[in-house]
Amino acid sequence: MTEYVPIILCVALVLQSFGLIWIILKMVNVLALDRQVRVQAPVAPTPSAEPAPTPGKGVPASPPSPVPASPIDQGLVDFIKKAEGFQAKPYWDYKQWTHGYGTKASGPNDVITEADAAKELIAEINAAYKAVNDKYPNLPKGIAQALTDLTFNAGPGWENATLGQRVAEQKWDSVKADILLYNHAGGQVSPGLTARREAEVSWFDNPL
Repeated sequence: MTEYVPIILCVALVLQSFGLIWIILKMVNVLALDRQVRVQAPVAPTPSAEPAPTPGKGVPASPPSPVPASPIDQGLVDFIKKAEGFQAKPYWDYKQWTHGYGTKASGPNDVITEADAAKELIAEINAAYKAVNDKYPNLPKGIAQALTDLTFNAGPGWENATLGQRVAEQKWDSVKADILLYNHAGGQVSPGLTARREAEVSWFDNPL
C-alpha cells in the first residue's frame, strides 16, 4: 500500500495545479469583462449653434430705404383740421352742405363721426393734391402744399385763371400775390380765409 503513496501525492499535486490554473483563468476573464464594462466609447461633442449676427457686432445694419418726402404729411393734415374745425352735423357752406373737417356732405341729414370725418379728409386732400400734381408735377414741397390746401378749400378753378398761368411759368412772387386774392366768402373778405392764404404763402419758403 505504501508504494502507492508517492503516486497519490503526485496525482494530488497535479490536480491541485489544474485547480489553481482554472481559478487564475477565471479571475483573468472576470477582470477582462470588468474592464470592458468600465471602458466606454468616447461621445462626440454636440456642436453649439452659432448665434445670429447682430447689428453693431461686426455686421453693419442695412441702411433703411429712402422715403421721398410727400407734400401730404401730418403737418398739412393737422393744419387743415385746425382751419376747418370738426362739425358732426352738416351746415350750409355758401355752395354746398359740409360736415366733418370741411368735406362735402350729401345733404342736411348726413351726420358723420370724427373717425369717418378723418378718413374723408385724407381722401379729399389726396384728390386735391392729385389735381395739382397732374397739371403741375414736381413742384417744390411747400408750393405743392399751398396749392393743395387752396384746392381743398376753394376748388381747382384757379388752374384755369391767372394763378394757374403764373404757376406754369414758375413766377413764384406773382403766385404768392395771386393766392392772397382767394380770401372771399359770399362776396366778402373773410378774415379767416385771409389768414389761411397768408399761411399758405409762408410755406413756399418754409414747408410744413
